[in-house]
Amino acid sequence: MTNLERFYRSVHGRDLQPWERQLAVRIAAALNTTTDDDFVVHLLLVYMSTNAITNMYNELVAARNGLAEDSRDLVQTIKSDLRRNRLLTYGLVGVAVVSLLGSVWILATVLSLSHDVTAGEARLAAALQGFERRSLGGSQRGPALDR
Repeated sequence: MTNLERFYRSVHGRDLQPWERQLAVRIAAALNTTTDDDFVVHLLLVYMSTNAITNMYNELVAARNGLAEDSRDLVQTIKSDLRRNRLLTYGLVGVAVVSLLGSVWILATVLSLSHDVTAGEARLAAALQGFERRSLGGSQRGPALDR
């Protein structure tokens, strides 16, 4: 068992994968040494770390781009909702104003009718009093004429 295999087994809890072993062999061949050399182990670890960092960076960039696009979509959706809701709000305010004007008109009509009824009652009461005076006056005249 080489230093590289021992290291992988102790750190990662597994044996080298075929592509990792092939990479270690290529690094050793480029350095004119064996895979048992500690420098090959360190270079392989640096490569693996750099590769992992690059993959994480790419995933972060993809996530950031996805969030930016989702954010733009959300802004567009909110703008369209606000535009639609603004028109709906103006429409509802218009309905409320028309309703308020209708209520004022109904109240004015009721008050006018109430005033007319009160005036009519006053005229009726005056007419009844006049009629009573006439009838009382006529009944007083009647016997006076008889005399």
